[in-house]
Amino acid sequence: MDPIRLFRLIAETAWKTADPGVIFLDNLNRRSPLKKSMGYIRATNPCGEQPLYPYESCNLGSINLYAFIRYDANGPVFDWEELSKTVRLAVRFLDNVIDVNKYPLQSIEEKTKKTRRIGLGVMGLADTLYALKVPYNSEEGFAMMSKIMEFIAFHAMLESVELAKERGAFPEFQNSSYTNGELPIEGYYHKEWWTLNWEEVVSVIRNHGIRNSHVTTVAPTGSISMLVDVSSGLEPQFALVFEKRVTVGTFYYCDVEFERQLKDAGLYNDALLKKVAENGGSVQGLDDIPEDLKKVFLVAYDIPWWDHVRAQFEVGKWVDASVSKTINMPSWVSPDDVMMAYFFAYKLGLKGITVYRDSSKTAQVLVTPTHRMGKYMVLTPNNTLKIMEELGFKVEQILTRYIKANAMFEKVEAKPKPMHVVATSEKTTATKEKVEKCPACNSLNILYQETCVKCIDCGWSSCPIA
Repeated sequence: MDPIRLFRLIAETAWKTADPGVIFLDNLNRRSPLKKSMGYIRATNPCGEQPLYPYESCNLGSINLYAFIRYDANGPVFDWEELSKTVRLAVRFLDNVIDVNKYPLQSIEEKTKKTRRIGLGVMGLADTLYALKVPYNSEEGFAMMSKIMEFIAFHAMLESVELAKERGAFPEFQNSSYTNGELPIEGYYHKEWWTLNWEEVVSVIRNHGIRNSHVTTVAPTGSISMLVDVSSGLEPQFALVFEKRVTVGTFYYCDVEFERQLKDAGLYNDALLKKVAENGGSVQGLDDIPEDLKKVFLVAYDIPWWDHVRAQFEVGKWVDASVSKTINMPSWVSPDDVMMAYFFAYKLGLKGITVYRDSSKTAQVLVTPTHRMGKYMVLTPNNTLKIMEELGFKVEQILTRYIKANAMFEKVEAKPKPMHVVATSEKTTATKEKVEKCPACNSLNILYQETCVKCIDCGWSSCPIA
């Protein structure tokens, strides 16, 4: 098949069904420390965050960033010192798992212990930014994402070196590119991105080796993030408030940080929560919410798809494995937008990408009581479109579609309709919203995120990695 036709077919299929996800094999292998001795990696796990060789495995762990918010006389601050301690402890824990684990096959044990790959990631990033009053897709937000992931990678590698001093480097170390002073993270090769001294990391690895071939992975954290009541992975929060139905009645679930700031402002009440829930979980467009809160409390569909790609880039440049991230798109985007997202991701150096267009599943897995989610509510000032322009994209095409789609939805909102409105670049159609129930508890409160379906009520998830 003609490559151009094949590429468009992939984009059109993802536009229609949210599948398949895409990986870029050249980006995936560019900084691999093992490609000379073990060859090229050809595949990832189902969610795309863990590239692996045949029979290789990786044990993952995620740090709750929101737990490092502290409050002093000047307001909220992020506790970097405590994070460094947690990173080092987590690296030791994950390395120990490799040795105490019982493996189903000898080949899996051999490959796993040959590379000693671990994957330390994050959750609660969105809530952390809420607490710090930083908009997710602002330049300050992107800089914070980059700084946090750089910090985690830096201290994880240094602790892995300490383990190498005590227990030895991973067996394939001498055949790896580490011995040439190379690191498997893109950020190392861009000194203008550094906030830490990466020359120190290269020096100690060359002198002492490193215990683990890879140390970072940003995985979906659908179930574990629910356990600690924070946003999942590096994702923006999906909804600030939603109605939760249980056998004893109905109540409103509210994001913890949003609830705290509403109470501080003297605004917290059930009537307001109901308004936010009926607004698709977003505060945009609500007169009852102060502008300073609207600016900060953005949810997934408030954020343009190009900024979702940018967020994956800012985190991924410090990750030696890969990143799981949903590139959320509203219903009105066209297959051309999907192709543009793929190209943008590729040119930024992302290792893979998964898009989810609202209404693209045969059964709609996002349950919202309103069609307001169909349009972007906010365009936060940042440099993302400028970056796209510098990479050769015609951003005026993107903005033209955005303006036209918002104009369509403003007309529709003036006329109440009991239907879900889907706008494309060619025409506007109305379709009855289809709903999928949770197979465990029959709840309608389910959502599609990070290539997984999960139930907000009972915690059921289709994802093999919780």
